[in-house]
Amino acid sequence: MKKIYFTILSTLFFTQISNAQLILTKAINEPVIGDLNIMHRWDSTTALSNSFGPGTFWDFSTLTTNTAVASSNYTTVASTPSASTYPNATFAEYDGISGYNYWKATTSPTTQLELLGLLQPSLSINLNANSAIVSIWPIAFGYNKTDVFSGTASVQTPTANLTGTANGNLKTVASGNGTVVLPGGLTFTNVLQVTTTQTINVSLFVGPFPAGTATIMSTNYQYYHSTQKFPIISINYQSTSGSFSNNIATIRINNNVIAGIDEASLNTTFLIYPNPTSGKLNVMLSNTKSENVSIKIINNIGQIVKTINLGNATDINNQLDLSGLASGVYFVKTTIGNSSSSKKLIKE
Repeated sequence: MKKIYFTILSTLFFTQISNAQLILTKAINEPVIGDLNIMHRWDSTTALSNSFGPGTFWDFSTLTTNTAVASSNYTTVASTPSASTYPNATFAEYDGISGYNYWKATTSPTTQLELLGLLQPSLSINLNANSAIVSIWPIAFGYNKTDVFSGTASVQTPTANLTGTANGNLKTVASGNGTVVLPGGLTFTNVLQVTTTQTINVSLFVGPFPAGTATIMSTNYQYYHSTQKFPIISINYQSTSGSFSNNIATIRINNNVIAGIDEASLNTTFLIYPNPTSGKLNVMLSNTKSENVSIKIINNIGQIVKTINLGNATDINNQLDLSGLASGVYFVKTTIGNSSSSKKLIKE
């Protein structure tokens, strides 16, 4: 009786844990030196819905892949080119090319993460007058924080080095929770949406003379799941107006979930029939990247009983002869490049 009672309590406890709303914390979600966050670029031919609110359904299944890769490598401040410019920074974020963000993590008087500035080959912003508070931990649905920041700016042009001021505000809101669907039908439940809206006003001078102004506005939607430290998907819209102008939209998916997307995508295009079969088995799948495709037939105790190489055609429609296999339950494992998917097969 005690064992049954304990089992019931344990089931209820873990059910409540799994259904609890996600909360972001310093211990789990704040970057630390040594972290590496790799993201792959994705594209969309239609406007994406980043709706707010509880119980929201975000469908990003129609995104198409892109070859671009972005990374964030969190390192010591001392190892960066402008360490002396950011003496209060506790770690730096390197973009893998030539850019750095400088961060300060504090525990007193509040546990928070601050942005102290950024360094690019042609742009430098140092929030030496008032840093930007990005997050005060913990962050749960309903969190809402707006912070103002100010400092200096520098822009390097082919003909001059322009210096001036930078100021603005940063608003962070835990704006929604719900379900995210990625390409291939890969689904994440109990996701927390964090929306960051940032406005930066830059005024530049050549000596005492005004040289231009610009306003940079960006909105970043980040979707967090308990299985990943960093967002599973980030969608950023940025526009610049004034003396310099451009518009940028970027969609990036966490590298740690790419394998799941590939497998889910393969699952939707990988077909076997008839099932059950008396001997002949048709295999159909799409191989859009023209990678090598192989099939393994595995029995119910995990032994590989047959391996077939299907080549690298973009559309594969092959008939396999399984008449030599004994009757029973098997698994058909298809591998395309680094992705694989398995389906149950009954041989009569």
